Amino acid sequence: MRKFVIIIVAFFIIATALIYFSSGFAFDYAAKKVLPRLLPHLETRGIHVDEYAYSSIRLASLRTVTVHEASATVSFKAATRDEKSYQGRLYAERLNFHLANIKDPAGYVSSDNFFLSVDQANVPGTTFGRFEHGYIQLRDPIRLGDPRAGLRVMLQRVSDLFSGKEVDPNIIVRVLVTLNVRGKEAQAYLYTKRGEGGASLCFDDQDIRSMADTFELELSNEEVSIIAANPVRAPIIMRLTSEAKETSRDARKRDSSVPEDAYRHVLWSYLLTQKFGAEFAEKVTDAHETLPTNTAAERKMDFHNNRIGRDYAQRGVPQERILALVTSDPAVIREPGDA
Repeated sequence: MRKFVIIIVAFFIIATALIYFSSGFAFDYAAKKVLPRLLPHLETRGIHVDEYAYSSIRLASLRTVTVHEASATVSFKAATRDEKSYQGRLYAERLNFHLANIKDPAGYVSSDNFFLSVDQANVPGTTFGRFEHGYIQLRDPIRLGDPRAGLRVMLQRVSDLFSGKEVDPNIIVRVLVTLNVRGKEAQAYLYTKRGEGGASLCFDDQDIRSMADTFELELSNEEVSIIAANPVRAPIIMRLTSEAKETSRDARKRDSSVPEDAYRHVLWSYLLTQKFGAEFAEKVTDAHETLPTNTAAERKMDFHNNRIGRDYAQRGVPQERILALVTSDPAVIREPGDA
């Protein structure tokens, strides 16, 4: 009896090993057939995949197939003429396909410990430079009978999510991102948060405060909350805030008659309005004025000059004229006592 049990166990181990390793060959063959057909559909979304590779494909469980150590060079094509095209390098320690429905075969995708680095030579400070230690789960089912349709839906969901929109809560993301602002870098975890309208990306407030320290920016609690809730805009907000601060400070160094505080607020509000529109710019700048360090007169002056900056942007005033207007336009308040 004991020998019989040993034989059964040995047979089971051998059979399992054969299934495991033979499945690897089968999945590898299938991947080489399917991938060339799917990649052109990524092209239509502005994503070109080149030089892709993986170490192995195995059954992780009865319903999960895992691609190990997948990597690819990815080119992201600009959606409009005003945007830049850029390249990235993608690596995923594990890329999983989970079978969700057997009768009408369909599955969903997840990835553990993925990395994405983006070449920011042409777009410094306007996007996330690196994604590290990432996890993503896309639970929208992809029907095996028509994978292209499922792929289109999945890509649209991801595109919407990283455009700052709320999407179906079936998407889960948590990834460490690197922000590059005027030569300085800071990291924070970007993750999905469920709300009434679906899932959206956000930062933790404390991570935003740490970033502000790195970039030498003074942010109010309200500003921190706005930036945390608008993570796609966060690098640009911080870059424009830093740009206005440094530009006004440098102008003051060159000419001591320049009203540095007034110039900073007019320029900052102008830049934010150009990028995001007057309503969002007002929301950010009003939040900044809740800092307790300002006097009532200083706060009144800042609110006024922020409004002047929005007006310049809406009127299409060129940026190179802002400094001259700050020093000459009677509508600008240059000292708190003049408010």
